[in-house]
Amino acid sequence: MSEQKKMDPRIKSATDFGPLLIFLGTYYTAGIMPATGAIIVATLVALIVTYVLERKIAPMPLVSGILITIFGGVTLILHDPVYLILKTTIFYGLAATALAVGLMMDRPFIKYIFNGAFALPHNAWRLLTWRWMFFFLFLGAANVAVYVYWGLDIWVNFKVWGVMGAIFLFTMSQVPFITKNQIASETSE
Repeated sequence: MSEQKKMDPRIKSATDFGPLLIFLGTYYTAGIMPATGAIIVATLVALIVTYVLERKIAPMPLVSGILITIFGGVTLILHDPVYLILKTTIFYGLAATALAVGLMMDRPFIKYIFNGAFALPHNAWRLLTWRWMFFFLFLGAANVAVYVYWGLDIWVNFKVWGVMGAIFLFTMSQVPFITKNQIASETSE
């Protein structure tokens, strides 16, 4: 079995954030329809680069890429940005649903998303999964609410800066819980 390749952190950042930044820049300079086309292309390029360099694509970026391509395509065909907006809500809904299914199977999937970054007892993983599940539901609802109540311009900024900030703040708010429940490593590096 071959060793898994590890992507250069700069390329990883470019594949993670590049499509969103390209979307934002294109939106400000050319509008929502060109920005939609740009994010579809940039996302597909990011997925291809990821696969070429790592020989795998994580489930969340893959699902997001599929949804961006489908809903972005419908947005372009119908000239209606609501489908692009729905993509984000559907993505967060799917993420919450996947976490809920994991909880029902007593397999807290959030553990696999964090990929061994820290060790927690099973009950702590379950609680962390519940928290992330409700956070994803909140993001999905907030996504629609921002568009409905404040319009496309505010939604674009919320999508890029608001969601990124919310995820960062939510993640940081979980650090005390993770620290309190973390199982000490048996080996030191």
